[in-house]
Formats: sequence, structure tokens, C-alpha cells
Amino acid sequence: MSRSRLENIREVIRQRNVDALFIQGANNVRYFSGFTGSNGYLLITTTTAVLITDQRYTEQAKQEATGWTILIHGLDPFTTIMMAIKPLGITRIAYESKETTDYQITELRQEIPFVEWVPCVDVCIQLRAVKDADEATWIQKALQMAEAALGDLCEVIRPGVSEREIAVELEMMMRKRGSEGPAFDTIVASGPNSAHPHAKPTERAIQHGDLIVIDFGATYKGYRSDVTRTIIVGELESEQQQLFDCVHLALEQAVAGIKPGANCHELDKLARDVFIQADLEAYSLRGLGHGVGLDIHEYPRVVMNNQTMIEPGMLFTVEPGLYVPDIGGVRIEDMVLVTEEGCQVLTRTPRVMRL
Repeated sequence: MSRSRLENIREVIRQRNVDALFIQGANNVRYFSGFTGSNGYLLITTTTAVLITDQRYTEQAKQEATGWTILIHGLDPFTTIMMAIKPLGITRIAYESKETTDYQITELRQEIPFVEWVPCVDVCIQLRAVKDADEATWIQKALQMAEAALGDLCEVIRPGVSEREIAVELEMMMRKRGSEGPAFDTIVASGPNSAHPHAKPTERAIQHGDLIVIDFGATYKGYRSDVTRTIIVGELESEQQQLFDCVHLALEQAVAGIKPGANCHELDKLARDVFIQADLEAYSLRGLGHGVGLDIHEYPRVVMNNQTMIEPGMLFTVEPGLYVPDIGGVRIEDMVLVTEEGCQVLTRTPRVMRL
């Protein structure tokens, strides 16, 4: 795994005046060590890097976490964690309080009473916000799989087919294209169901005049993609068309404003202003998009009142939406990669899709 990732962690250790950082959570462990097993703990100091896992992963850990000290724990991981800490002369350890449960930190404090455990929040996920070239390539590969599947799916969607059938078919098509699995629970929401932003697919059959919100993604080498298209079936009522046109314009306005130095609140406002001008903002959500990587929701959070600055290498979604009861919902979502000059729109599927 990239040496710069370890160096980034070590800089955090120095800045926070601690001796080590204790990391868990499968995707954090994977990101910093390369280890892809389901059980792992990392102990990182300014000079050492230790991976602790169980005997199921003895050989896998050696193969994937090259350059790391590998320790295998028995039924009780805390004893092995203590054995890793003791010889290092550590007295202050930072840990991700969102990843470590109250039970775990209580056990660690009891097992290792001479160590001060210092809570910190979102250190790892912040370091993961800027993607390297490999990560961007893998996410784009996952996106290509998803978009190719959507192209195939358009041959299947027709009046009479249910939302659930569409979702199952789409996930199967992504698998056939090489996806390791859906990036998240696939959303297919038609007609009145489209007004629910995170609706689950039902047995409702597609009808003429429907808006169909399809939100989905594929996975490649653990990295995820995320794309939404609202498919128009036949002719829309004027209110439905207004929603679609408004969301389409909001997406265009937001993407045009993405560049290093802009902040997340400003990008959200570009889309939100379109909704305000159309007197539809009350039917929108509180955020515009989110980072994507090993997790489907990462940093940056492109939401209201977030002053985080956009940096080259950040990769996130832009997904304005409007959801009006009794009329329907529209969401159109692209993935973008921030460049030195602006951004590269990674999603290639047409934003307007009509059956």
C-alpha cells in the first residue's frame, strides 16, 4: 500500500501530540494497509505499522499488507493488542470514536490502564477524501460497469414490468459486466413512489406517463460507483416536466461551478438557487452530493453550510433532486473528479432518457 498513506497518518500523530493511532473499520484498514479481510486492527506509530487479525487471515494478511508487522490474535483480540502496545513505550493513543464502540474502548482501557486513549473524529475518512490515480481508475471502472448495465436495461423497461423486476435485472447485468456486487441497495421508484428519495423497489408495474428514478452502482476492487437517472416513460404532465427541467438545470449549474477553491456550501447553493427561483426548494433535500470510494458515502459532504474547500483529486456525486407528493420525483446524478482547472464529469449516460 502507498507509503504516502502511512506518512499522512504519521503527520496526524505528530499534530495531535499522541504516540500512535489505533484504526479499525474494514475500509479504513483496507485503505491504509491493503488488507481486505473482514477482521483487522491497525496500530500505527511514527516508526511502526502493525496489523492485528485472526488466524483465518494469516496468509492473506502477509500477502496483502506487505511491510507490516502481522500479529494473529486468538478469541480475545484485546490481549494481542495489549501485547503489541507494551513494547513500544506508548502512553497516548488516538482512536476513531465513530468506529470504536463503547464496549471496545472500555475493554482496551481496562486491559491497558497505563495508556491514555484519546478520541478523535473522522481522521481516516478525511484522509481518504482525495483519491489517488489508482482509486480514480477503479471508481471509473465501477461506473463503466454500471452505465453499461443501464444501457442494457433500457431494452427491458416497459409498461407492465415491476420495479422489483427492474432492480433484479439491473443487478444481474452489473454482475455480468464484472461488478463484485451492488454498491448499495438499488433504488427503482416509479410513479408516486418516485417522490420518496430512498424508496425500495416494489411490485408496482411501470405505466405510461411515469417518472422512474433508478439509483444504483457497481463495485470494482472494493471501490464503488453511484449514478441516478430518471427515465421518462411516454409523455409527462406539465408539472412533471417542470420538475425534470428544473433538476436538469440545477445539475448543469452545479457542475459548472466545481473547481478547486470553491466550497461545498457554494456548490450546493448553485443548485439550490435554481430550485428557489422556481419556488420548488421546499421539495429538495439538504445536500447536493457526497464523496464516493471504498464506502458509498465519503468526504467531501457537499451539503448546506459545509465550508470544506474542494481540492484536486476529490471525487464526488452531484445529485440534485425534487420530490413532490402526488406528482413524483426527479433525481439526476453524475460523478465528477476535481481537476486543477475545474472538474471532469465521469458519468457518460445521457441525462435525459425517454422510453
